[in-house]
Amino acid sequence: MSHSANKVLIVDDDYISLEVLRAMVQQYPVEVLTAETGKEAIHLAIEERPVLVLLDHELPDINGIDVYCEIVTKLGDDAPQAAMITGHQHDDFAQRCTAAGINTFLHKPVSPKQLADLLRIASDVE
Repeated sequence: MSHSANKVLIVDDDYISLEVLRAMVQQYPVEVLTAETGKEAIHLAIEERPVLVLLDHELPDINGIDVYCEIVTKLGDDAPQAAMITGHQHDDFAQRCTAAGINTFLHKPVSPKQLADLLRIASDVE
């Protein structure tokens, strides 16, 4: 089973951040999926096969890096592209993300241009 080019999964436990991102992503011709916990995100990523996962780092059950590692473990080469969204910058944070296969970082508040560029790259959305 391959990615669904029109699906984007947004993972954030903060309702306002989740809704703001959803509103931004819905400006594009994509189906938006949302999750508020790491476990829910893993389940949706495996079941729905989005092309892109926008991951908050600080989730109530599992941090965003570990969520993506679990998705990669389950899906292997079929794992979606991921972008880490964070309001914090830790010394080794970028290195840990890169080691997990997350090479894109969006800092809160996410700029519409950053999001547009990422969607264009991930899913050929204009």
